[in-house]
Formats: sequence, structure tokens, C-alpha cells
Amino acid sequence: MMFFAVLAVATAGTALVLRGRRDRRTIARIGLGIAIAVAGATHFVTPIPFEQHLPSWVPAAGLVVALSGIAEMAFGIALLARWPSGVAIGRVVAAFFVAVFPTNIYVAVAGVDVDGQPGGLYPWIRLPFQFVFIAWALWSTQRARAEGEAAIHGAMPPLPWITGPAAHSASDTETVVMASLLELRRLRDVPGFLVAAIRLRRLFASSPGAIRLSLNAIPLRTTFWTLSQWKSQADLEAYARHPTHIDVMRTYSPRMAGSTFTTWTELGSSAPSWQRAHAEITDASQATRLVRR
Repeated sequence: MMFFAVLAVATAGTALVLRGRRDRRTIARIGLGIAIAVAGATHFVTPIPFEQHLPSWVPAAGLVVALSGIAEMAFGIALLARWPSGVAIGRVVAAFFVAVFPTNIYVAVAGVDVDGQPGGLYPWIRLPFQFVFIAWALWSTQRARAEGEAAIHGAMPPLPWITGPAAHSASDTETVVMASLLELRRLRDVPGFLVAAIRLRRLFASSPGAIRLSLNAIPLRTTFWTLSQWKSQADLEAYARHPTHIDVMRTYSPRMAGSTFTTWTELGSSAPSWQRAHAEITDASQATRLVRR
């Protein structure tokens, strides 16, 4: 239960720090890494409660507690670094949770008084939480096909591509792709911003040089991604200078918690990838933070 409390606080803190920049699996993995590293450190700060989890017939209980503490700190570092791989370390941590589960059962069945922990039903109540930790370790480190999709797609799928006037004339030419990440400060600004986004989609559909555009909204996280493709940089800049676009930006720029824009070139024969957009935005965000430092 104490570990669950640390895990919950670590994950919530991670979510606040990385708000809108990472997907839920990543946040859960980082939270678990912090929590298990803290748990490992407490093996050395307060070893007695951990020794009390071991039956009397276990030899060198102090050494066992110290080694398990070192292992937990190593697991925490590995989870944070995703090394050797996210999936592998997740399975190892899950196996560790399975391996130590008998000690929790022993405390509950034998009625052991553990320093700093309540008695009574508490040892029994905390037993099911071990399955939560096992599932947490496996889920948060999965290399799913959609890894990072929550950061890109969130609770809603991207809107279907809309095409512009240049959609049929750029198939074999190099085009300009722009991705943006826009984060509002307040949830109450979301409805108005969605209306503004519709205005900009209509503007795009009639803009010379526009090829295709998609929007991904994560309303409850006040986060919006855009991905657009243009025949040339000049066409993109002309769209940005249009009075409708300027009006929207003037209205919502003060309400933004953050914004990131990046461009690259691709052949116009296929639609840009949302996965690449996420990677490009992430790189641009990291570069911006380094410059600010």
C-alpha cells in the first residue's frame, strides 16, 4: 500500500511535468521507475521492516534485503532509461514482483507485526495490489504498435485528411510538410479553439499550394496537433499571413501554454506520417529547451 502511494504520487508528478508531451505508457513507466528506485533506497534507510517480511529460516536476512534493494534501484534506473529495452525490463520487473509476493503472503498468514505498518486486515488488503504492480510493469513498457499514439492521437482519432487545390499537382515533386503542437492553458478555451480550427480548415481548403491537412485534438488535455503539406514554403507562408489565420493566432496566442512548429520536405505522392510528425515535434521541443538553457 505504501508502494502504491509512492507510485501514484510519482506518476501524478510525472504527468504534471510532462503534460501533453508524453503518452500514458511513458508516464506510467517513469512513475514506476521512480517509485521502485525509492523503494530500493528505503531498504538501506529502514531495513528492519523488510527483514520482518522474511521467515526466520531465511539465512542472512540483512544481506537479502540489501541485495533486493540494490536490484530495485537498478530496476528503477533501467525503467527510466528504457535499457536494455522497455519490454525486457518490464518483464524483469514483473517477474520480480511475482518473486517477492510470497513474502507478503507470509506476513498476512503468519500475522507478522511489521514496523511502521498497520496490523489487522491491512496485510490482506494489500495483497491484490501486487497484481496491479505486475500489470503496471508489463503495460507501461509494452512496445505496442501505438506506442506514443496517445501523445499524437489521444482520446480522439485524427480527423480525416482534407485536400487543397494543389493535391493533384504535387505527386512527383518535393513538398513542404509542417507539424505543430499547440497547448492551451485552460480547458474552457477548448470549444472556441475547435471552432477556430474549423475556420482554418476552410481557409486551407481554398489556399493556393495547399495539398492536404489533418488535425488531432486531445480536448481534455487541451492539446492539439496539426499536420499539413504544401507545394512550397512560399505557399505555407502565404497561408500564415492570411487575415483569417492572423486573427485566430492573435486571439489564441495569449491563451497558449506552449507551441512548437517544425517543417521538413517529402515527396507529394503520399500523406505525411503522424509518427514522423511526433518525432519531429519532439526533436524540435528538445532543441528549444536546450537553446533556452
